[in-house]
Amino acid sequence: MSQLKNKVLESLKWKKGAEYCAKRLGMSVTEYSKIKQQILSKKSFYKESKVNKKEEKSVFIDLEKGEAKYNLVSKTEPKTPEEIIKLLKLDTTKWKLSSYWNKEMSDHWRISAMVTQVKNNEEVLLKNLIDNWNPRKHYISTKPVVKDSGLKQTVCGVMSLQDIHFGKEGNETIDKDFEDAITDLMYRASSSHFMDKLYFVIGGDLINMDTFGGTTTSGTPVDNSMKATDAYIQAFDAMHWAINYMKHFCNKLVVVYVPGNHDRLSSFHLVQGLSRSIVSEDIEWDVSYAERKIHVWGENFNAFEHGDVSSKNTPLVYAVEFPVEWGSCKYRTLFTGHYHQNKKIEYVTTSENVGFVHKTLPSLCRSDYYHYHNKYVGNRRSAVLELQSSGKGTVCELVYSAE
Repeated sequence: MSQLKNKVLESLKWKKGAEYCAKRLGMSVTEYSKIKQQILSKKSFYKESKVNKKEEKSVFIDLEKGEAKYNLVSKTEPKTPEEIIKLLKLDTTKWKLSSYWNKEMSDHWRISAMVTQVKNNEEVLLKNLIDNWNPRKHYISTKPVVKDSGLKQTVCGVMSLQDIHFGKEGNETIDKDFEDAITDLMYRASSSHFMDKLYFVIGGDLINMDTFGGTTTSGTPVDNSMKATDAYIQAFDAMHWAINYMKHFCNKLVVVYVPGNHDRLSSFHLVQGLSRSIVSEDIEWDVSYAERKIHVWGENFNAFEHGDVSSKNTPLVYAVEFPVEWGSCKYRTLFTGHYHQNKKIEYVTTSENVGFVHKTLPSLCRSDYYHYHNKYVGNRRSAVLELQSSGKGTVCELVYSAE
């Protein structure tokens, strides 16, 4: 009997059916199946098995692609996807089974399975956002728009508050800092000057992330303090308030959209929503998608971009793209952000009047771990409002420093 058992045990390595093995060994299928069952039922058989216990289950997860591969061992053959899911102990709320295959060994089955991460149902997320939409209410003074009394110098104002980063870690009170800056600068500017036009730049990393996963437009992980939808609402409320507030302090408010590298799509959606929710003849909307924009007031050529793409040929780029405006102005200034610091570069050709000034403006946002790790610390948190004369260029810069 022991000789027969050894033959049946050896036949397990053939990986053939019971009929084939029984015929080859010269016994009936019933007898062969009975002896095989006796062998497989003994615990000592599994102890002597060649299966490495450490390899009974292994998992490889690719976080970038949102995929995972499982390798595991089973005494029996799983025949349905449900059995595979049960063997894997798969959390079906986070993962779904994409494919699987089984391989019969001498004494066990090897199973390999590919699973993919369940993506957030964007329709559900957007529905929840709309259902829970509770916009912040601002009570703004109904006093009339500031008029030219003839006693104050007429100027245009340039307010480029880029890199606010709503939703950034450590930046939870940025909405208050932003409101304090706007209130302070508008009061000081209107006390001494009459602003015929006020250019208000929106965008340039207004929101810290651009995806439901909390990454930037290009997929770079960033440190966030809230969900993307919450950051969007906070940013929308702040900009909606600012536009309605600032229009009382100038003759014409020009809202200029400039995309940043963190939130190219979200910020574009945001300004489109703002332009359709605020209707006023005193507001001009420049919210088309363009990474470089210019506006002319008097002899002032004011250019706007985020500043994440640097080039030594920047003055030439603007001279080529906007030749008529470039040639008609004496004072040419480029306003950028991105670096969260105050910096000024002057390009001078034959005289100061035909120069080109590149101003990198500071930011109101706080530093996160990325800035700390790379030693981008110590920069003053501030906002700048520049006032310009139509024929003499920059008159002054008003600075608000956050606490």
